Amino acid sequence: MTGPVPPDPQYLGSDHDHPDGRDHPDGRIVRGDNRRAAILDAATREFGRRGYESARIADIARAAGVTDAGLLHHFATKRHLFLAVVELREQVYGPVPDLSAVTARAAIDGFIATAVRAEQSPHLLRFRAMLSGATGIEGHPVEGREGQNLRRGLAVLEPIFAAAVERGELRAGTDPHQVTLELLALNDGIRSQWAAWPDGVPYAETFAAAADALYERIAAK
Repeated sequence: MTGPVPPDPQYLGSDHDHPDGRDHPDGRIVRGDNRRAAILDAATREFGRRGYESARIADIARAAGVTDAGLLHHFATKRHLFLAVVELREQVYGPVPDLSAVTARAAIDGFIATAVRAEQSPHLLRFRAMLSGATGIEGHPVEGREGQNLRRGLAVLEPIFAAAVERGELRAGTDPHQVTLELLALNDGIRSQWAAWPDGVPYAETFAAAADALYERIAAK
């Protein structure tokens, strides 16, 4: 799965085109959707590189090929735009499904598949790495969100690992809470390493190897 597509020049009309296409329903809806995707793509790059405070609406609009007014037509403020990128990232790279019948091995494989998809959209991946630090900043638009994501990850994965212990897939005495925290920490840490040195850290490959090693350590023999 890839990130937002760049704008197709044939669909870029005036910034004053009505976004719901009421005047020209055969074309302006398409232009509006493509313009919004271009804005989100440019915003993901700028916020990922510069953070929320330093990114500028003017730079994002220029990169998206629209005017400042055209951007603000879709997103009323920089905060609205930033939170739209946050939601986009979480929609594309959300946690594995909460299915009680899922094995521990399948859950870890699902997590690895998510990392592989994330690596295919490096700008969203860099944005996610930036969020990890931003959520601890008082007054930031995503203050506290990392804690929410951690609790959500625990709520999804911990019961799966607990069930795997009960049915004998994982060693007796394995702590599902500890295993979940380790798996999430591996992902967060390796993603941060990749953000610091993209050319030197193969994110998905490194995470897959670490997650596999974790499973081998706790799997029943």
